Amino acid sequence: MGERTVTCGVMGAGAGCGVTHFTLLFANHLTAIEGKKTAVLEWGRCHAIGALCAVCTGRDIMTDRLGAEPVPVTILDVDHFPDGGARELAWCQKEGYDYILLDLGRVQEADKGAFLQCGQKFFLGALNEWRLEELLGWKDLMLSGKGRWTYLAAFGSEGARREIWRRYRISFGQIPYAPDVFTIDRETAVFFKRLRKGKG
Repeated sequence: MGERTVTCGVMGAGAGCGVTHFTLLFANHLTAIEGKKTAVLEWGRCHAIGALCAVCTGRDIMTDRLGAEPVPVTILDVDHFPDGGARELAWCQKEGYDYILLDLGRVQEADKGAFLQCGQKFFLGALNEWRLEELLGWKDLMLSGKGRWTYLAAFGSEGARREIWRRYRISFGQIPYAPDVFTIDRETAVFFKRLRKGKG
């Protein structure tokens, strides 16, 4: 891997935690605001990024995987790799990307080995009271990354956030409200700049 390439793994405690939304938003920030050459690999099984690419290009994205080398789908200067894996990661590492973001989906199906090998690790959870049991089901995994991972939530209560801190000393940062992954407002830009520097 090139010295300047940063790999970021994004994994969620369950479905609907915002893993793909966060990954795409972060990638668009890195490219549009920070001027970084960025790739997104959809490592999980939900195929949401593949669907996005198909809508944006109007073509059958999966046939592009049949060639000798991976073919990225470029949307607003971010290169996307639907149904990505080790082959696409190796190719991206040789191509001089500044950032490679792995959308690993929910932890139940995620490649935890790939997550652990990333330079930056983002673990997303939902802090709604009715989803805390699901989140705390991964307590041991979360504790194993304490001090090295960044924990984030797009929604949920402050009470739940405080309770997790009180019990486990795990701090969940708040992802700013950003309904459109292609629009980066000032609050979102400041958030991602801090996150990129490890101050999330």
